[in-house]
Amino acid sequence: MTSTEVSFRILGPLEVVDGGRPVPVPQGKQRVVLAALLLRANRTVSIAELTEQLWDGPTHHGAPPDAPHDSRGTVQKHVMRLRQALAGTGVHIRTEPDGYRIELGPGQLDLDRSDALVHQGRRAAQLGDDLGASAALAGALQLWRAVPPLTDVASPALHRNEVPPLVERYLQALELRIDVDLRLGRHAELAEELIGLVRSHPLRERFWAQWMRALYATGRQGEALEAYREVTRLLADELGIDPGPELRAAHEQILRGTGPPDAPPPAAVLHDIRQLPVAPTGLVGRQHAIRQLTDLLGAAEDASAARLVVVAGPPGVGKSAVAVHAAHRLADRFPDGQLFADLGGHGDTPPQPPEETLARFLRALGMPPEGVPPRLDDAVAAYRSVTAGRRLLVVLDNANSPAQVRTLLPGASTCGVVVTSRHELAGLLVSPGGHRISLDLLDPGDARLLLHGIVGDERMAREPEAAAELIALCGGLPLALRVAAAHLVTRPHLPVAAYVEQLRSDGPVATLRIPGDRQLGVAAALEASYVQLTVEQRHLLRLLGLVPDDRITPEAGAVLVEQPVAVAAAGLDQLAEAGLLQRRPGGGYRLHGLTRAFALLRQAQEDDPAEIHAARRRLPEAGEHPRGGLPRTALRRPTARRA
Repeated sequence: MTSTEVSFRILGPLEVVDGGRPVPVPQGKQRVVLAALLLRANRTVSIAELTEQLWDGPTHHGAPPDAPHDSRGTVQKHVMRLRQALAGTGVHIRTEPDGYRIELGPGQLDLDRSDALVHQGRRAAQLGDDLGASAALAGALQLWRAVPPLTDVASPALHRNEVPPLVERYLQALELRIDVDLRLGRHAELAEELIGLVRSHPLRERFWAQWMRALYATGRQGEALEAYREVTRLLADELGIDPGPELRAAHEQILRGTGPPDAPPPAAVLHDIRQLPVAPTGLVGRQHAIRQLTDLLGAAEDASAARLVVVAGPPGVGKSAVAVHAAHRLADRFPDGQLFADLGGHGDTPPQPPEETLARFLRALGMPPEGVPPRLDDAVAAYRSVTAGRRLLVVLDNANSPAQVRTLLPGASTCGVVVTSRHELAGLLVSPGGHRISLDLLDPGDARLLLHGIVGDERMAREPEAAAELIALCGGLPLALRVAAAHLVTRPHLPVAAYVEQLRSDGPVATLRIPGDRQLGVAAALEASYVQLTVEQRHLLRLLGLVPDDRITPEAGAVLVEQPVAVAAAGLDQLAEAGLLQRRPGGGYRLHGLTRAFALLRQAQEDDPAEIHAARRRLPEAGEHPRGGLPRTALRRPTARRA
């Protein structure tokens, strides 16, 4: 048998069929592993995710409480047994640096076949072919053997995190099929079908509105009005809310005797909106952030769910990778598409004007180029109108200010937005539904996993001391670690110790770069933030290179720049907001080792040696003056300096 004759079924009980014959999959952990891999078919499922699915618990503070001591080894054993169960089918489970990936061909997974039919049906409906749309959508729904699916897979985490989005996809396809059938005049049979649906899903307003349309079309106006009164009471009692616009409009039209129209054809664009970059693989130490992001934005039906999440952190910490990875995992929960824009907040070129981003988004959403308003206010209004009622995920990468983001926020609460920035963007968190996730540096263990995963365990194990020093020089910064790994991978005969010596002698900031690509390197990443600072902020950052981490305080800053403590405190806060300083628990700040090296490098290039010497002599005076006062050194005439 070839692997293309093997089919996997997850839209109901978990089944594997090879040439028409069932393939037994042992009950227990192997079924959990298989379900987890199939839900991410052709994508890597990390060891951390598998551990959480198998033993039901978050892994960001270690393994779940019920996990065995050697959870990685136990996962490997379950994967090995699963491979044995699938032996002879031609289906491969690949080992990746941080997990496993099952390789499937087109149509081997029933979920993929269902999604393809839903896409076919949605497109047919948009083109006016309601008969074709109804047939395709009915075919997609017939592939569902049970709702909810995977009830024979014993994993609370899987049923908590993965099954609800699958059920939501089913319900959305069902709603679309009913809309199409209403336009085809199948009112009598739909009136009976919808009785069961409003009882099974009493808080889903679309089913009630469809039922009212079907009842009215079959001459049952009184029952349609009673249905409206019933759902009104239900929403008030359960959620404390009034019926939404669709239900209210249907009610008013029935009262006027005009009757609610059958559902209009979908207004969505005729092609899928899938603008996300390729999902990064091999992320290390970021599972908690990814899980937090998907949990915040994933509760599509929860009125209290987050609508905007800012992923913030210093340059090179991996914000974009986390956001894009999580966005791919969230794609199923935003079925109307995903929009992506690099706002260019930190780079050689000016940030992208909001008018350009809005025009591109509007064209992607189906607006003809000649219809895009030239004025910004009009374009914002058009964007919010076009996105109303849709379930879109918008990823705004590399933002440098709240103002740059606000014009790109959809007006509908059904949309989700992910923003990445080196800045804290506190202004975006004031409105309800805004949340922030801060990415920090990798701890030494995760840094080692990242480096070993790219360079290889064998090579790194040959020079353990040099490998440890390389990790220390990179300081837990993912960009630095990946650049160092790329350097070693492309030079397989270079000893790690020789590379470490080069970093020590030439300086890690200047050396950690990709030759021929001036955008990829530690210096380039820090420079992009540095050039956006004011003259005073740059001067403060350069001088902070002189201060040990445990002494970076407003008082020390005041002594360095010979200004009142309040002025220095504001400067430190601005550097932290820009992602160049990290706030310490309990007060004070810390400066990453590579940022310190960059500051000292800039100091040597830009500052007068006499001024630096004077600043070094002033530094011991930090802390000798009352908090909030003026250091006595500030009474001296400030030393002239270059900008």
